[in-house]
Amino acid sequence: MRLHRPSAGRAPARAATAVTTALALTVTGLVAATPAASAPAPAAPSTTAEIPADLPELRFDDPSIDWKEILVDGEDVERRADGTPYNVFGGFGSVSCNNTGNLLLDYKEENPEAYWRIMRLIFDPETGAGLRHIKVEMGSDTNTSSGTEPATKRSADEPANVLRGAGFHFIADALSINPDIETEALRWGEPSWTKTDPDLRYQWYKETIDAAYDTYGVEFTYMSPSQNEVGGSFHQPSIAPELAWTVEFAERLEEDAEAPDARYDYGDIKIVALDTYRNVEPVAAAILASPAALEQVDAIGYHYDIAGGPNLTRLNKEFGKEVLYSEGVAPMIDPQYRVNAEPARGGIGGTVGAVDIADRFINAYRWSGAGENPAHMTSFLFQPAVSAMYEGTQYSPKHLIRASDPWSGYYEGGIGVATVRHFHQFAEAGWEYVEGATYGDGNKGDGGTVVDTSTRTYMTLRTPESAEGEAELTQVHANNTGTARHFEVKVANLGDPRPLTVWETRGPDAGEEYDANWLRPTGYVEPVRTETVDGTEYAVYQVEIAPYSIQTLSTLPQGVHGTTEAYDRADYASPAQDTVLELPYTDDFEYEDYPATEINGVEMGYVERRGGAPRYTADQHGAFEVVEGDGERGNVMVQKIHADNRGYTWDVWGSHEQDRVSTAPPATVLGDQSWANYTASVDFRLDTQVRDASLPNFAGIGVRQHVPAGEDLATYTARVHADGTWQLRKLGTVVQSGTVAGFDADAWHTLSVEARDTVITVTLDDAPLARYVDASPNPMLTGRVSLVSGYYNTQYDDLAITPIEGQAWESVKIDDADARISYPAARPSSSRATRTSTARCTRCPPAARRPSRSTGPGSTCSARPAPRRSTSRWTTSPSGP
Repeated sequence: MRLHRPSAGRAPARAATAVTTALALTVTGLVAATPAASAPAPAAPSTTAEIPADLPELRFDDPSIDWKEILVDGEDVERRADGTPYNVFGGFGSVSCNNTGNLLLDYKEENPEAYWRIMRLIFDPETGAGLRHIKVEMGSDTNTSSGTEPATKRSADEPANVLRGAGFHFIADALSINPDIETEALRWGEPSWTKTDPDLRYQWYKETIDAAYDTYGVEFTYMSPSQNEVGGSFHQPSIAPELAWTVEFAERLEEDAEAPDARYDYGDIKIVALDTYRNVEPVAAAILASPAALEQVDAIGYHYDIAGGPNLTRLNKEFGKEVLYSEGVAPMIDPQYRVNAEPARGGIGGTVGAVDIADRFINAYRWSGAGENPAHMTSFLFQPAVSAMYEGTQYSPKHLIRASDPWSGYYEGGIGVATVRHFHQFAEAGWEYVEGATYGDGNKGDGGTVVDTSTRTYMTLRTPESAEGEAELTQVHANNTGTARHFEVKVANLGDPRPLTVWETRGPDAGEEYDANWLRPTGYVEPVRTETVDGTEYAVYQVEIAPYSIQTLSTLPQGVHGTTEAYDRADYASPAQDTVLELPYTDDFEYEDYPATEINGVEMGYVERRGGAPRYTADQHGAFEVVEGDGERGNVMVQKIHADNRGYTWDVWGSHEQDRVSTAPPATVLGDQSWANYTASVDFRLDTQVRDASLPNFAGIGVRQHVPAGEDLATYTARVHADGTWQLRKLGTVVQSGTVAGFDADAWHTLSVEARDTVITVTLDDAPLARYVDASPNPMLTGRVSLVSGYYNTQYDDLAITPIEGQAWESVKIDDADARISYPAARPSSSRATRTSTARCTRCPPAARRPSRSTGPGSTCSARPAPRRSTSRWTTSPSGP
């Protein structure tokens, strides 16, 4: 039972008295309410027995409550002449793109139990979030915001390879959990061999579609042929050619469905146009003006907006086009920290918190600011749902689950999954919207509404009219304000009145854990009276929506499957410890100890089934893959992108040109952000085939990488060029340089960079090249390793990261909003982080090593336990409030 308590600085909240059939729970100062006198309360229906026996009835006894009305008429569904609804519930999905899911490949290999726990948390419809849609990026080997997705075809004559990257693996494994998941593909950049020619581009798409079927048995539900976020508010002149290409693609796909080698009926694939950013009305107008587009386009996709418009309304209502919120954010705050920084919002309220995400989905269907032309978006795709990339990569975290530590199997997640379950556990795809009871208001913000500006946000769904049995009802509220909301929910034309079970997610009460009140059944409400409105009789329920909370009301006490249980952290949290990737770490790229596995009946070894992806690497530019080497080297890692196969970049935020080849040097990162003092070394061999002399030819290794800053990604990077020149660079600036006399570009060499506190030392083939002391006010003291290359097929082997004797090789990062940190005055903002380093003495045997707080080199062992490593993404130096 939960009773709303008065909050400091606000008028007292109204209290609910919880009553069960066996016992009236007495609370000092509260009296059990009697039903309002306007009509006698209906007798308790027989279905009351389906409610768990220990779940209390919630009643409200304060006559001063100003109840707002929500009319839920089961017949208030917008339908076509044939009785079918214009729009049905689609729910939530995921966009796998921009290298955001790459580390899932390593979770699957190193910790398969953790991998499948993550996948079930995301896709299992009964015990997890039950996401229903996956869209993957068709890669181009170029950075499309947070890394590269590999191209499935790097030349016209290369067979399409969907083993590259994590996206198609993600689809296949999700389908093994729920075969009803919808699938889709989209491009950001594209391989340059297409020359943006429609014939060659179609070849890329079509052969990739077939490869997905041949490799995994995947039949796509949707295809979005246009470039991601083309047109719209960025560059409207690109709408016409992209729409023309989309129509051509759809027509050619229909023709190929009749071909003898057709894998399946491609004509069943739904076509999305144009996956634009925000301003959807020009796209909708272009489709309306094109009879061919009206025939071929099945769905409209657009991003980070809740507005509609008359053109979109026509497409939706007159022509039956589905509307998708085809890219949006997942929760971008960690409640365990935010609750300390903003306690009044409970860790889940505020901008891009869990309540905001629920609010966006509801307003995307019907936001008051859209007037008579709401967007009617029925699906919301998180970009991404699983953040399986290294912390600090490109943008702020936005995920349901963070999975950045494949070596340990550790991951984090909870509030995002719980948020989705408020919808997916109590409604299924195809449920119908009760229009007058689906609504949101508030000032328009960045992808949703501004915090504390709305007065009501709720979505009401019912089972399809054609479904057998009595109609079921679910209503979800999102209150992203500091004021409790009180509604009389008046229900008609949905069968006999039944109790509505209340499931709630909100912040903790004083002294509770941050997640104590997530996805909890708090009770049930019975009708308090009946009331006739405009000739229709309604059963009236009274409900309170707490500040900064999500609440689900449903005739299904334990969800559509009858298995929904209250949130338990153990069901969501990783059983693994958040441990640092142990040093020394080596990789010879052989992977002989990994067993062969089958994919769609084909036995594959480690390298083949991963499309050549080396362990723990995350490409930011170019493509680093393992291949069989020459002679005694065995396997080597090769940078596969050269002058002639550089991909076209995604540049809708800049030039809008689609045929600009990538210029950022290839680079990949790997390892643990907590590494401190270590030596990184790698053997390399340069590619001496010069295809474009204007492109520099070099190999390099960097240390202390946190964020993808500059060409090298790492803070301190050593490069060696084919002409024997070398550079030591800090964040792209050359701090030392020279030339190696008699350098043999055809030979193998060993390059090492030692990071010892603020001293960086470089050696080549055991000979010293450089020694640099970073005397700046803010040197980088921790981070991963990066490998860099020119646009040449540079080879690498025998990577090694080794600790430095007597130095702290491991560090600990603590979020500045962590409860263990106190401030003498104001609370910290969430834009700073406090770091402490932790020494692990390399002279001690592993069992004796214990972390101790340290501020410098040479720390000794200690039996004190280490503070838990946080998920802070910040890389600034310690600072006060």
